[in-house]
This record gives sequence, C-alpha cells and structure tokens, in this order.
Amino acid sequence: MKNKCVFTIILSLFLFSEMQSQSISDPGKLGVGLASSFPAYGLSAKYNFTETHAGQVILGSAAYGFGTSSLAISGRYLYNFESGGNKLVYRPYAYGQLGYFSVKVKFLDVSESYNTVSFGVGGGIEGTIPEFVEGLAFNVELGYVGGSFDKGIGSFAGFAYGVGIHYYFDL
Repeated sequence: MKNKCVFTIILSLFLFSEMQSQSISDPGKLGVGLASSFPAYGLSAKYNFTETHAGQVILGSAAYGFGTSSLAISGRYLYNFESGGNKLVYRPYAYGQLGYFSVKVKFLDVSESYNTVSFGVGGGIEGTIPEFVEGLAFNVELGYVGGSFDKGIGSFAGFAYGVGIHYYFDL
C-alpha cells in the first residue's frame, strides 16, 4: 500500500506539475528520486543552495539480513565541483554524511532493537543526458561509512557504494 502511494505521488509530480525541469547544477533546484548507498536505500531529495553547495536527505531502510527491519535517515552536505560535458552533462561531488539507523531483530519470538548515529564521507559523479529527458539525472558514488550500535553489539565501518536517480524541478 505504501509503495502505491509513493509511486502515485512521484508520478503526479512528473505528469501534472507546472514546474519545469532544469539543469542539475543551477541554484534553487530540487531533485526528487531514489538513492542507494550500501547498506541504506530509500527516497531522496537534493536541493542546490548554490552551484557549489547542496544538501540531501535520504529516508528509507537498510539491508542487514534475515529477520530484521530497519529505519535509515541520512542528511548530507554536498560540495559540487564544476560541471562539464555537452551531450552528457556531468558533475563530480564530495559529501559528508550524518545519519541515524534503527534496527529491529526478531528471532524465535524474541525482539531486540538497536540504534546508532552514523557518519560518512565520500564522492561521486552525477550525470544527465539533456536530449534524453531534461532534468533526469543518475549518479554513482563511493564512500566510507561507520557507526556504533548501542547495547554492546559493536561498531561498524567500511566502504559504501551507491547509485541514484533524481528528477530536478525549478521551484
């Protein structure tokens, strides 16, 4: 049911909005879409404050394995480097991330919850093909993420890799 509502909202934005898609680098642009940066994935919103500075929020879940459910919320500061290209417009970026993960593990009718504040750094590249669909952008990234769960189950740290797709609107 939730997936149908989210799909309907996103489709409505694409089809019925009076907003016009714009270049991915322009200030004041909002990118809405999906992002995955292992182990987290979910709905994403990016906003360009200037051509160089942007913010991103990712709200979703995380993949931890069988018998778990989770919530993942991440906020990012993005530093965008100069855009380039003609037929394929690309924009490299670096990011700093702060997030919150909550995991619920259920095994043999026993349930435990664990929480952590996470951190991350990394970089990636976002690209668009204006002749294909103006305002539609794809990204790939590589980073490092870490945190420490409460209740003594330990910390985690390692490489994070991800992909995303966003559609940019002019507000």
